[in-house]
Amino acid sequence: MSVRCSQGHENPDGSAFCDECGEPLAAPAPGLGAAFPAAPPVGAMRVCPNCGSSNPAGEAFCSNCGTNLNAPPVAAQPVMTAAPAAPAATAGQRARVLLESENVTFDLSGKTEALIGREDAVSNIFPDIDLTPYNGEEGGVGRRHARILASGGQYMIEDLNSINFTFVNKQKIAPKTPTPLRDGDEIRLGRVILRFKTS
Repeated sequence: MSVRCSQGHENPDGSAFCDECGEPLAAPAPGLGAAFPAAPPVGAMRVCPNCGSSNPAGEAFCSNCGTNLNAPPVAAQPVMTAAPAAPAATAGQRARVLLESENVTFDLSGKTEALIGREDAVSNIFPDIDLTPYNGEEGGVGRRHARILASGGQYMIEDLNSINFTFVNKQKIAPKTPTPLRDGDEIRLGRVILRFKTS
């Protein structure tokens, strides 16, 4: 049994595309599966460069995917590699956070984690970087807004599901997702802007 395309070319039953013109053929009825003709001798096979299906010698188009079997092979495209990113700040450097508008420095030396937020004695919250005296509440800084941590040899910042979000270089970071910090990065918590420094 064979299948004909609209041009009248005969194709083996179960072919998805015409062997002569590449026209898509009607799909087989669901549940019946494609019936493939008996395989010709091994030496008479052409392997489709697109899908890897075997096709009888002399066929112009792959009966499985419709690729032109007579087309010249496509040259491999060179793999593009991204330019190396600037190195993240390592935990061995003298890291600190600057509140430049107030000329205040918060030293991170010797800390593996530093909470940034606003002090609240009632809730027993005493952040390492307390922005309460620096308009933290008016600036939208949460009590437990974010944290800086040293992990795997580098510094990272993590938003702690804050209401007013955390931004690194004007890009909002996803909550609970540590984001690498580099020397000179701007950190914005709500409307309060800090600067991360290691040099």
